[in-house]
Amino acid sequence: MEYVIIAVVSIWAVEIFLRLPVREAVNDLLRVSKKAMHTVSSPHISDHWKEKVMLVYAKKSFTSTLRLAGIMLIFMALVLIPVFAVDHFKLTNQSVFLLLSTAKGLTVSTVLAISYFWLRGRLV
Repeated sequence: MEYVIIAVVSIWAVEIFLRLPVREAVNDLLRVSKKAMHTVSSPHISDHWKEKVMLVYAKKSFTSTLRLAGIMLIFMALVLIPVFAVDHFKLTNQSVFLLLSTAKGLTVSTVLAISYFWLRGRLV
């Protein structure tokens, strides 16, 4: 029964991850990083303007990183709420959270999530 719940949680986690704006947040961070690298490496931009622009890029990078961290916190919360609910109502003999924390549970969960993601990509 525990492994069925792990399978459901793994599928739930993949679906949540695909629906959250993770790709946009990562792309924003990469775009700012590329601009910053271009600015720093350009010999045609004076140091004075590099200093001014890098402050703006640092702020954009910081806000993009905070946005990505917030998305990851939301993801973790949405994945762990069902796990804690199952454990709270004692629907299984063993704690699902503790099972997910073991190497075997993490391996099963990872394999199931990757398999589901691959199958979903093939079928959808």
